[in-house]
Amino acid sequence: MIRYTLLILNIIIFTPLFSILVILVGLFDSKKKYTSYLSRSWAKVILFFSFVSYSIEGLDKIVLEQKYIIISNHQSFLDILVTFSLLPLDISFFTKKELFYIPIFGWALFLSGMISVDRFNKEKSKKSVDSALKYLKKTNLSILNYPEGTRTAFNNLSKFKKGGFILAIQSNIPILPISIIYSENNVTNNIRLVVDDIIETLNYNLEQRDDLIGITRTTIAKKLKIK
Repeated sequence: MIRYTLLILNIIIFTPLFSILVILVGLFDSKKKYTSYLSRSWAKVILFFSFVSYSIEGLDKIVLEQKYIIISNHQSFLDILVTFSLLPLDISFFTKKELFYIPIFGWALFLSGMISVDRFNKEKSKKSVDSALKYLKKTNLSILNYPEGTRTAFNNLSKFKKGGFILAIQSNIPILPISIIYSENNVTNNIRLVVDDIIETLNYNLEQRDDLIGITRTTIAKKLKIK
């Protein structure tokens, strides 16, 4: 309970501060290299001062010069903080459009290369994939995607949506499957991020996207010990 209270307090304190820094830097950072550094620092500072314990396994499977479509399960608002803190990559992610309307924070999201998505409009969701493709071409950003679409209860893994996998196929960028594993009794203690083997997408076309979804979901489910 103390860690959780500290976590909320630190998010309230540090998010506006880092948002201002991101805005100032992001205006001149077309490659999103420096805003990505600030995003990682934001996450690390919050977790550090909240005394959240977390670790990573399989870091050696990541090639630093490579871009990835990062596919992850989604159980907690801590997922983003832990992922940004532990993965040594420049990361953008699909973010619900409503967050972009928040003063300062929303501007920081936009200037750091985060991608707006309308979860209730399929046509506009397709445009989000087009936006992600543009970022992949002109920056070194990897794209983080939570294909469940929303947070899922512990010990569960919902059906995966297709957007992130269409992006992976169209860009020919490999998928980096990660599994975030929590202790159900204490979500702020001993969080594990497990990096699995890279899944190449070169040999897939859009008609085979369900096969790619199945392989990726099975990989993550095994780490979560979910059938």
